[in-house]
Amino acid sequence: MKRALFASDYDGTLCRGGRIDEDTIAAAARFRAQGGLFGVCSGRDPGTLKAELAQFGLVCDFLIMMNGARIEADGSCLREITLQGYDCVLPLLRERTQFFAIIGNGMAYLSECDPKSEIPQGDQRFVQAIRRTYRLMPQPEDLPVAYQISCRTEHDSAAVALADELHTHGLCAYPNCEYVDLVPAGVGKAEAVDAVREHYRLPVHAVWTAGDGRNDMEMLSRFFGFAMMQAEDCVKQAAGRTADSVGRALEHIIMEEQK
Repeated sequence: MKRALFASDYDGTLCRGGRIDEDTIAAAARFRAQGGLFGVCSGRDPGTLKAELAQFGLVCDFLIMMNGARIEADGSCLREITLQGYDCVLPLLRERTQFFAIIGNGMAYLSECDPKSEIPQGDQRFVQAIRRTYRLMPQPEDLPVAYQISCRTEHDSAAVALADELHTHGLCAYPNCEYVDLVPAGVGKAEAVDAVREHYRLPVHAVWTAGDGRNDMEMLSRFFGFAMMQAEDCVKQAAGRTADSVGRALEHIIMEEQK
């Protein structure tokens, strides 16, 4: 197989229903064994993402986290960018979200804004993982640095509306299902995948991606992309091709590259 790079979104793409299926783990191992570079490109923070990958025993060559605010490859940090100018929107987040988490360096601030809301089990797991992984600060200003804010809204359209409003404050925000991620200016999954590609000195046509959300669209359209079957039509159009799992996408690439 020619050397290729595969970057997969995590929640809803690589991990579905709280698990990574065994066929996908096996396909990723075969892809790497034949010279491919496999990694995750996610809005997730380092603490919760690495804990889950270790739980499933999935080995990655690179990790793009917090939508590109932090990139690791070959066990080293390629870059880390901090979030600035978010203080002014904290009242808006408290009003328009069920909860949000500000992720710092080994620390986090967790605001559970609407205690009357019934939080789905998957979101409860995320909140519990934040509590286990990070030292929680009582106030946002107690964080020396911040890399990302992950906000949980009531539904998809509320996430899109909140992201649009955050843009009017000059902030970079990506809606993803019911979540909105605030990231440092200029940070995005497509740009981060390109940085990893340059690190490994690969051509653009050697890069494959997979995703299921709107925050994956630029990544899916800039490189060869697979949208998951449950993705919105706009995401499928950005990718140009679909797959029912990351494992199936990887098997397709292995067969294509062997021709």
